[in-house]
Amino acid sequence: MNEIERMQEMVDNSSNSKEVAQAEKRKEKLVKQLKETKEYDEKIAHLALSRIDIDLDDGVKVNYEKVQTGQDGKKLDILGKI
Repeated sequence: MNEIERMQEMVDNSSNSKEVAQAEKRKEKLVKQLKETKEYDEKIAHLALSRIDIDLDDGVKVNYEKVQTGQDGKKLDILGKI
């Protein structure tokens, strides 16, 4: 059983309203974090699978753009700002 399921079980079975509220809040936070992680994983897979050639002579900004541009031309904000 994962943590989200455990929180849902606590919500379903607890009679303590404070405990239920805390479990719901924790569950919502975990669901949000899981969604964010999955979206990031999809973006980072682009880096791992595309084998982008970078040229050190181009400089950091140019190479950041190369790495953060998807195959469809859409900009993926994966790396931190420079």
